[in-house]
Parts: sequence; structure tokens; C-alpha cells
Amino acid sequence: MKVLVCGSTGCVGRAVVQALRSRGHQVVEGSRGAVESPRAMPLDYMLPCSPEAWAERLQQRRIEAVVNCVGILMPTGTQRFERVHEQGPIELFRGAALAGVGCVVQVSALGVSADDPQALVRPYLSSKLRADDALASAGLANWAVLRPALIYGPASQSAALFATLASLPVVGLPGGGTQTVQPVHVFEVAEAITRLLEGRVAGRQVFEMGGAAALSYREMLQAYRDAMRRGPALWLPVPMALMRLGAWAAEWLPQRVLCRDTVALLERGSVPAPNATAALLGRAPSTLAQGLQVSPPQPLLDLRVELSPAIDGALRFALATMWIYTAVISLLWPQDSGLMHLLAQCGLGTPWDRSALAFSCTLNIGLGLLVWRRPGPWAYALQAMAVLCYSLSAGLAMPALVIDHCGPLVKNLPVLGVVMVLWLASPRPAPAPLRTAPPTEHRP
Repeated sequence: MKVLVCGSTGCVGRAVVQALRSRGHQVVEGSRGAVESPRAMPLDYMLPCSPEAWAERLQQRRIEAVVNCVGILMPTGTQRFERVHEQGPIELFRGAALAGVGCVVQVSALGVSADDPQALVRPYLSSKLRADDALASAGLANWAVLRPALIYGPASQSAALFATLASLPVVGLPGGGTQTVQPVHVFEVAEAITRLLEGRVAGRQVFEMGGAAALSYREMLQAYRDAMRRGPALWLPVPMALMRLGAWAAEWLPQRVLCRDTVALLERGSVPAPNATAALLGRAPSTLAQGLQVSPPQPLLDLRVELSPAIDGALRFALATMWIYTAVISLLWPQDSGLMHLLAQCGLGTPWDRSALAFSCTLNIGLGLLVWRRPGPWAYALQAMAVLCYSLSAGLAMPALVIDHCGPLVKNLPVLGVVMVLWLASPRPAPAPLRTAPPTEHRP
């Protein structure tokens, strides 16, 4: 079978091309950067192309099936939802019908439904919906619309973002991280498309796809974190209002993943009802943990830190000694060490100086004991906050310390660096054994 894959350079398109060729099909890759050749076709939905012109192109290439994987999460100066999601694909679908193409598969998105008010008002969803409806009414002999949940796997931009967020020592949880998601591996989406084109699954309908089980957003990030063998994280709930504000600001940055629409889609959840993945694949879909073992997550920012036991112990000993030494010196020689003068400069003179001294020394001794006993994320966060607060208060109270040639405050930067290195090198969970499964044509 000769298949045109539109959007062949994207996450889903690449997987579809690989799946089809592994099954012996001929593939013509359609993309904006393609150069005309027997295996490639220039394709840009921003440039209008009549159904008649499309029919001529498809007939000349003897295309027997079409898969449309083109999609954008955010509009840009050169790409708009109306053309990329709606008008361009509709022109192709009608041209495919005129050319007598046997089957067209449209990769849409979960949540695209006329029964959902959000799908009618959000440009991302509404443009997808109109293209889906146009495909169903195009008069094709066979067609299918796939509406997958969150897609992860190689070249997935959203998966790279989630992996980056999960790898941070402090992980933000929008709205507490209770949103429900059901990620599906891109290899299984490609396998489902291949089975539809080959007629092993009846088409002419809409299929919603998801992974093996629904998870909370926090559980999904924890699965990413476990797959990357990160240690315990500090989970920080983030109000949704703040997330929307951050998404609005992110829209001005050179990235095409985080925006107000993606936050809204996350907030409403991403769970298929019903989940057609098992019927499409002829087997149960993979769990998120299984998929991440086969194609490990690739964060945009690599924060991996591996320390040998000797280096880990040496750094923790040095840090613990610093905290405890500071406390002992302050207790034994509060005047000679200059601490009482600093407290007075900070506005903590008599009668608060002794209380402040006791609090500072107790805190320092506690931090020293904590770091020596392999602390959890809260203890490292407390140490980082202590370093920052001590430096800020001392710098504001005694500006001379900032420009001192010995750098008494600047030296806190490497101290903070040691804290962060130890935090990122916290003990990791042992990797779970990968369960073997009967071989399938494209199982992640």
C-alpha cells in the first residue's frame, strides 16, 4: 500500500512512517521542509490548495491511503489554527475523495466533541472538530478519526516538558496535581493507525485512545521521575490562577508547548470514554511505566547528578561541619565572632539578641545533623533557604560585607551549589524490572 503521511516530521508522523515501513508499505512523507522526490512531498496547509488540485497530486503519486498527523499547540506568525487544523486538512480530505483514495485517518485530540462546550469555544479544539466532521462527511470509502490522550514517546514535546518538570528538585503541581490523565505511547498510536489502514479494524468511526490506566497528574510526574531514577522531590501545589498567568507569560517565549490552552486542557483532564486502544491494538495497551522503560524520557534540561559514596560523604561532612562549626563559634564567642554586632545591625539588639542567637545556633546545629543523616528534600530546601536568608539579611544590614575583598557573602554561592548538588544526587529508587510480553509489531 502506498500511504501519504502528512506531518511526517512530528512525533506521531515519525512513528507512523516507521510503523508503516516496517510492515512493508510504501510511504510518501509530507512536510513543510520536504523536497519533491519519490519518498517525499512538500506540504504546507497555510498555502491554499483546492480539492481538485489535491486530487491531481494524489492520483499522480498513486496514493492509496492518507494519514494526517499535522497539528500545532499554539498559533504563530506563520501558522494559524484555521488553516493548519481546519481548512488545509478539509481541502485534502475532499481531494482524497475525488481521487478515490481508499482510506484516510485523521489524528485529532481528546476532548474534541460537539457535546463538550469547551470544544466549541477554544480555537485549538474547535478547529480540530470541524476537520473531524468534514472527514466523516467527505464521501470516502473508509475513514477514521483518532483522538488520543496525552501522547508520550520519542520526539514528543509535551513529554519532554513533563520530564523536565518531573526532574526538578521542587515539582510544581497545578491545582494540587489531582487532574486525571491517561497517557498513551506514540508507538501504540502508530500501531493502531497501521491496523486501521490494513483493514484489521473496522473504520468509519471516531476512536478515543488512552493508555492502560488513568493517573493523577502527580502520579504521572512521579512515573517520569522514577523512570529517570530521580530521588525524592519536594511537591509544591501551585494555584491554577498562577498557572494561567505563567502560561500567558510563556506564550511570549520561544517555545510551542506551554500556553493557556494547554493548561485548560490539563485542568479538564485527559481520559478517553470509552478507551478504544485495546480494540484497535488487539491487546491491552502498555502502562506508562512500561512505555517509559522502553523509550526513556528526555528532559529539556539535564539535571542528572551521580556522586560516588566517597564524594557524597565528603560533601555532606563538609556541609555538616560548616553548620555545626558556625553554631559552636557563635555560642562560645558571640561578641568576638561579630555575631552580636550583626544582629544589632539587623535590628535585633537587646532584648532580642539572645533569643536570635539561640534560634540561629539551634537552626545551624539542626541543619548540620540533618545533612549528615542523608536528609530528604525538605531538609535540603531548608538549607537552601537558610543560606539565602542569611546572605540577604547580612548583605542588607552590613553592605560592607558585599564588597569585602575576602567575599564573606559571595562564598555562600558555592555553599548553595553544594546543597543543590547533594539534593539532586539524593538516593534514587531502584528501577523496576521490565516485564516481558509476547512480541507485537510495534509495542513500546
